[in-house]
Amino acid sequence: MVEIIKDAISQGLTQKQACKIFRLTPRKFRRWANPKPLVPRSAWNRILPEERESIIQTASDEKFWDKPLSHIFVHGHESGKFFASLSTVYNVLKSDHLVRQIKRRKSNGSYVSAHSLLKEGFSLLCYDATRFVTESGVPVWAIPVMVLPYRYLLHVGHSLNGVSSSDLVRTVSEALARLPDSLELNLIAHSDRGSEMKASYTRISVKDLLGAPIHYGRPHTPDDQSWIEAFAKTLKYHREVPLSFKTVADIVQWLTRFPELYNNDPHSSLKYVTPLQAISGQQEVILSQRKQNLLSARKQRYASWQKSRVAVCEQAAAPASEVVMLPT
Repeated sequence: MVEIIKDAISQGLTQKQACKIFRLTPRKFRRWANPKPLVPRSAWNRILPEERESIIQTASDEKFWDKPLSHIFVHGHESGKFFASLSTVYNVLKSDHLVRQIKRRKSNGSYVSAHSLLKEGFSLLCYDATRFVTESGVPVWAIPVMVLPYRYLLHVGHSLNGVSSSDLVRTVSEALARLPDSLELNLIAHSDRGSEMKASYTRISVKDLLGAPIHYGRPHTPDDQSWIEAFAKTLKYHREVPLSFKTVADIVQWLTRFPELYNNDPHSSLKYVTPLQAISGQQEVILSQRKQNLLSARKQRYASWQKSRVAVCEQAAAPASEVVMLPT
């Protein structure tokens, strides 16, 4: 089309008349007739090759093979080997087929009243019961007790065959004894409406321990205490949980070991800070340091991008600066 318009202009038509035939503006014709050299674009905040290599090397380390992706993200900030967001770490490993995609269910929402209590400055003491079974068929009930919003697991009690209100009160008492003395929390108990949770002995005893009545979720709505339900799954399917338990003692040993293991794992709801760091007041410092790390890495990538862009522009402009002398 450009050549046809040029030919029409050479035959005596004006540029405007020739462009009008093809319903083309003169400005667009001039831009097509004299194209500017194309300069390849690249994102200035693109992760650097050495950062990418460091992420892949960390993921290839044997000690991270059975760990969640968040451990690699935290390790990068703590070791200083790379500073990247969790999504960047995921995308790098995904491009090398080093992660397995998991289809997650959409959240159905959460109990508004419980979250409003957290927003008002209260801390929730959550507890529930979940069932383990030995190889011989003996049922052992685990009774975890955790503190929100820190997701800090205070204690995991146990009982045989079933859970009574006395078992529940005993476990809550043992959990409160493990609460750090320097920590001042405005605690309110929160649970579902199980028979042992609603028993008068449980309600009176827990109220005496905390100085506040128990806050219950709605009937037939397990999402109202989704955090403790999710924890029960973690307790059963953690990466280090034994495949089976031969005796009751093996189950008790696992329940005794688990609080330290859980409290030192980065948690997604805490922005990948461990519950121990959150309850000890280190969360804001760690998140601020990670933010500074990402800002520093961003500036470094921008400087690298500018340097490469200047080099590309100089290379693209070099042929245009050369003047070719034709023979007369």
